Amino acid sequence: MQNAESETVLTIGKVSQLLGVSERMLRHWEEAGLVSPPRSWSDYREYGPDDIARLKRVVLYRELGLNARQIREVLASPGSLAVSELNHHRAHLVDKIKYLTAALGTLDSLIATAEGKATQGDNMTDTNTTATSAVRDMQAEQEEAHERWGQSQQWMEYAERMASRSKAQKKEDLNLLQAIETQLGQAKREGMDPTCPEALDLIEQHRHSLSWFQVSPSMHVMLGRMYACDPRFKSHYEAIEPGLAEWMQAAIEANAQTHGIDPATAKWE
Repeated sequence: MQNAESETVLTIGKVSQLLGVSERMLRHWEEAGLVSPPRSWSDYREYGPDDIARLKRVVLYRELGLNARQIREVLASPGSLAVSELNHHRAHLVDKIKYLTAALGTLDSLIATAEGKATQGDNMTDTNTTATSAVRDMQAEQEEAHERWGQSQQWMEYAERMASRSKAQKKEDLNLLQAIETQLGQAKREGMDPTCPEALDLIEQHRHSLSWFQVSPSMHVMLGRMYACDPRFKSHYEAIEPGLAEWMQAAIEANAQTHGIDPATAKWE
């Protein structure tokens, strides 16, 4: 008994089964000039051995990612030109793999941050005791922050920002924030009134330096309260200048009023 491949001619349905390709795709390849099976007197396609052999080559190159134009050129070219086309396609695949690898890394970082996990890749493998302890603290803080804000839109904005910024860019963001905090500490040290225009200008710069997500004046008020009440934030600002957390809270609330926000009714919005 003969199998389908050994028959003299095959119908489009049998070729579809033999090659695992849909009839629609076979018709598309015919329209693209990749194969030209003769027709029977009743206008049915009749695929002969040469057509099957050619289609097997088409299937191979399709699985390698070549489009119809590229496949047609490879099949029509002598060996050297065909290899040149394949090398060109290979270079394209290498570039695509690099792009997809980078995209996958960014996506993994975004998902991890969105789930409340620290993503300090280099530090995670550091065997230094101090560094390992710092990583544990960072993970604990990340989990706590995720528990508090994980369901908010701002948390996703934060995750997107962290995933899309390079380590150098994150360092620039932190340096900008620290520079403004230093200026705020100096203003407090010099006795500047937290409600004066100069102080409000500095505190507005502080709001915009919180680049992890869009901080509205109302949200800034909520953060200002946290700076003054949360022992960790207060300790951070006390190290810059004693009383700075309360001074900043006063400046933040005064600045919010210039934006039409009543600090007493400020919301996270």
